[in-house]
Amino acid sequence: MRRLFTGDPWIWALGLAATVVGILAIWDSGYTRSAAVGGVVPREAITQSVAAFVALLAALAASRLRPAAWKDLAWPSYFLGLGGLLAVKAFGKEINGAQRWIELGPFNLQPSEFAKVAIVLFLAVVFAARPAPPAPPRRQLDWADSIRRVWVPRLLRAWPLLFVGAYVLLIEFEPDLATAMVVAVVSGAMLVLGGISTRSLTVLGVSSILVVGVLVGGQSYRMDRILHHGDRWAATNMDSIGYQTTQSEVAMARGGLFGVGLGEGRAKHTLPAPTTDFVMTTVAEETGLVGCLIVLSLVSGLAGRLYFLGTRSKDRFARLTLAGIGLWIGIQTCTNMMMANGFVPPIGVPMPFVSAGGSSLIALWLAIGVCQSVLSTAAETAKDCGRSADETRRDRWRNRRPRISRA
Repeated sequence: MRRLFTGDPWIWALGLAATVVGILAIWDSGYTRSAAVGGVVPREAITQSVAAFVALLAALAASRLRPAAWKDLAWPSYFLGLGGLLAVKAFGKEINGAQRWIELGPFNLQPSEFAKVAIVLFLAVVFAARPAPPAPPRRQLDWADSIRRVWVPRLLRAWPLLFVGAYVLLIEFEPDLATAMVVAVVSGAMLVLGGISTRSLTVLGVSSILVVGVLVGGQSYRMDRILHHGDRWAATNMDSIGYQTTQSEVAMARGGLFGVGLGEGRAKHTLPAPTTDFVMTTVAEETGLVGCLIVLSLVSGLAGRLYFLGTRSKDRFARLTLAGIGLWIGIQTCTNMMMANGFVPPIGVPMPFVSAGGSSLIALWLAIGVCQSVLSTAAETAKDCGRSADETRRDRWRNRRPRISRA
């Protein structure tokens, strides 16, 4: 009988610890507002606990599948994610001017979170099966031959970008530029892992910067956040466009090395999103730099472990999947912390496993289940490869009829 938790135990342990810490941080950040309306336990903490139970079941189920099954599910997962994003535009629930959720009874499903898992699987399958690029021609070509023999093959090899672009644009139209940028950056990182050339990467990077500039400039509130972020401490901005960032910075600085004590923080009384995007503000204020580093070590340790195991894998699909999911968690963690400490404007990126959000937690644990599936099977394969030739031959003859001696 197979063990309940297969794969790498460190990944399970770090993920479980980060989830438990996240539920406690959500309860601490939201209990004051819950008490104001007569509740003891914040609704976000209850929802996160239920989501954690569902997420763990999803991870266990995903870890039981073979990597071949995930390869077969990559394309259906992509189109399922695409359908979810289209469904949001068709009949999604609008909250604070954003249409990002599908209402399912008492819960809200955010398809863009599951799109992150789908895009990693999709790109891992595409690049795992892709042959090496053709060698460049040795002789100098004229413009016609250069287009036919160099640029047309490169454009044909760039077709996965169309599928990535569809996700990015649909998420941006919700609007949710922060999540769209996370999907784009993770996809770009996987392009690098997949072996994209330096020239193609440069062209793609410059084009992406131009597109982001157009998207930011198209919305006045986005441009205002960027232009006024540098002078957010000005008297005219502290109580308006720079309010969230300045309140978070003050709270984190107030925490010092060991914090002001659990339950003694002020930021959760003033910030508009204390349990989601700025949950680390309360962690830093009440437990200080030490507590903040402990939480970061859990999440970043998980991301680093996935990336490390991915670099050691000899299977290309496993390497891309593990490294891609590790980069996703790492990029989102760094972005959330830079937002909380004022390095970048508030862009609405949650802290993985810690911020309130059932869809995010379930998607993260589903990704962990996929990684454990890849790792457990890779370990079994390595174990089989380590057996001697005599053992293999003996097992091969075990189920066949015995030979009759001719002597």
